[in-house]
Amino acid sequence: MSEQEYWQERYDENRTGWDLGKISEPLKQYIDQLTDKTIRILIPGAGNAYEAEYLWNNGFKNVFVLDIATTPLDNLKKRIPDFPKEQLLQQDFFKHKAEYDLVLEQTFFCSFPPVKMNRTKYATKMASLLSDNGKLVGVFFDLPLTDDTEKRPFGGSLKEYRTYFQAYFKTIVFERCNNSNADRMDKELFAVLQKKKPVVKQSNNPLHGITLKSMLEELILHQGWEKMAEACRINCFYSNPTLKSSLVFLRKHDWAREKVERFYLRVRNKH
Repeated sequence: MSEQEYWQERYDENRTGWDLGKISEPLKQYIDQLTDKTIRILIPGAGNAYEAEYLWNNGFKNVFVLDIATTPLDNLKKRIPDFPKEQLLQQDFFKHKAEYDLVLEQTFFCSFPPVKMNRTKYATKMASLLSDNGKLVGVFFDLPLTDDTEKRPFGGSLKEYRTYFQAYFKTIVFERCNNSNADRMDKELFAVLQKKKPVVKQSNNPLHGITLKSMLEELILHQGWEKMAEACRINCFYSNPTLKSSLVFLRKHDWAREKVERFYLRVRNKH
């Protein structure tokens, strides 16, 4: 069964236990303090998209709603008949290409099987969709992971979540929610993460002043692990790659670091 079929079946069978039936209170309060109503906003894995409905009704018209299933998008269209069809995106999130000022996260991250590859891929993709200084704002479940890989949404911890986002985002807020809906009190973390700017420096030595960590962060952000693995053919880029593990490996092996430096220069020279 494909991902699209899996989620469509859950909506068809009304197995949507994550659905609050209304906007999440932490996101509502964040939206209420926004003043620029022209910003481009994406809500991926939006489900019934109560956040999109709230935004639309409060004057935010550049709202884009993405889900792999058709039913939740149809439901939103029924509730807001004049919501633009071209802003309802029935797509695979990881294949979506566009640029946004703000992405709102509500139980989407926690819908993927909780392996490092999935969570790293999510963080990388989010960064690629955001404009410079764009923000990822959302709610993440603060629940211990279990061996049950079928019961979604999945949890995690603040410490774990930070490891996935630190390469791509500056943390403005990442803490326990104090305004969760009653049935989720003490089970959620609220995050405001701002996309980091890539480091670009000029010198007679094109790599002068550019640290290995900065180089990797820029490659991860703009190329992704798959392209890096294909270009460099280094094992640490293939199997559950993380910034930390890659730095450890590359600092131990000069030949591998040199491959990464050559790839970095090729990429930078194209721009």
